[in-house]
Order: sequence, then structure tokens, then C-alpha cells
Amino acid sequence: MIQALGRRILPTLFLGLTLFGTPAAAQAPSPPTEAQPDRQLFVIHYRPGPAWVAGRPMGEQNLRPHGLYYRDLLQQGRVFAGGGFVGEDGGLAIIRAASRAEAEAILAADPAIRDGIFAAELRQWSPRFVADGPLAERPR
Repeated sequence: MIQALGRRILPTLFLGLTLFGTPAAAQAPSPPTEAQPDRQLFVIHYRPGPAWVAGRPMGEQNLRPHGLYYRDLLQQGRVFAGGGFVGEDGGLAIIRAASRAEAEAILAADPAIRDGIFAAELRQWSPRFVADGPLAERPR
């Protein structure tokens, strides 16, 4: 009984310590190590850019290359979450990168940025609160 309980609690405890660290670590995030190069998160706020076609909905803005690019980033483990805003043009993505320079390079390589369909703002993000489970599924 105790062994079974330990097998369930210890991984959760380890995960909690990994995510939140000790009280000292919670005050000042530690820099990523070579073993954890993708620890930093960056938020990208997308908005219509200079090549955005006014009056056309986002679904008609030739964003397929942008979507394919993000699919590749997701497969590489670079995307934490992303998607369009509901009821307005633009969207948000949270990506993983080893450094700000790497995050800037990921953003600069985005076809929607290169083509001017989107403009974007990049910010480093350090979450302090994390839910126990995954984000809720998108309503169908």
C-alpha cells in the first residue's frame, strides 16, 4: 500500500519541485542549463500587418504557410500553445526557446511576418501559476 502510494505521490512531488522549485528559486528564476535549453517561454502577440487585406476575415488572409510553420514548430516541441483570437483579427502563441535571440529568429522566420500579413510583439514570459492538468479542449 505504501509503495503504491509512493509511486503515485513521488512523481507528482518531483514534478511540483521541478516546476516551482524551492521558495528561493520561486523569487528569482534560474537560468536554463545545457540540459534544459528550452526552458524559457516567449509570448508572441500577432496583429494585422501592412499586407493585411482590410475587410477580409482572418480565414481569407493567406495564412496557410503560417499554419504549416507552426505545425512544424509544434512537432519540434517549440510551441506551448497558440491560436487566433475569437471575434477579432490576430492571435497569440507561446513558444519555447533557449534565448531571446532564438525566439526572435523563430518569429522572423514566420511566413506571415516575412510577408507582412502579421506584425507581432515578442515578450519573454515567466508563469508563476500553472494548472495541474492540460488546458481544456477547444469547444466544438
